[in-house]
Amino acid sequence: MAGQPRVLIVEDEWLVAEDYSSTLRAAGYAIVGPTPSVEGALALIADANTEVRAALLDINLNGETSYPIATRLAERNVPFAFMTGYTTSDLPSSFSGRMIVSKPISEAALLATVGKLLAVQG
Repeated sequence: MAGQPRVLIVEDEWLVAEDYSSTLRAAGYAIVGPTPSVEGALALIADANTEVRAALLDINLNGETSYPIATRLAERNVPFAFMTGYTTSDLPSSFSGRMIVSKPISEAALLATVGKLLAVQG
């Protein structure tokens, strides 16, 4: 896994998270998580041994939002995209301009999104 870009996946639907993880692993990425919760994601980000180069965040996590995760990633200059099956009109203004991907996400769109996130990071 050395040298592989590490991508954090935050998704509360186990099957969806496994599908995204499998697709990204097959494309050569290392997966951090996946985790279904805000608490789990924040713990992974805080772990000094866990380098995250990009992140995919489901907005709705069993009634919680992933906004606290997004805030922490932004503080660390880690690029991320929100994933949602809902409207994004309620997105806080502090996240305007962030990449938003509508679910369901095709394999091609998933790979393109991660590629764009990593390109932003340089």
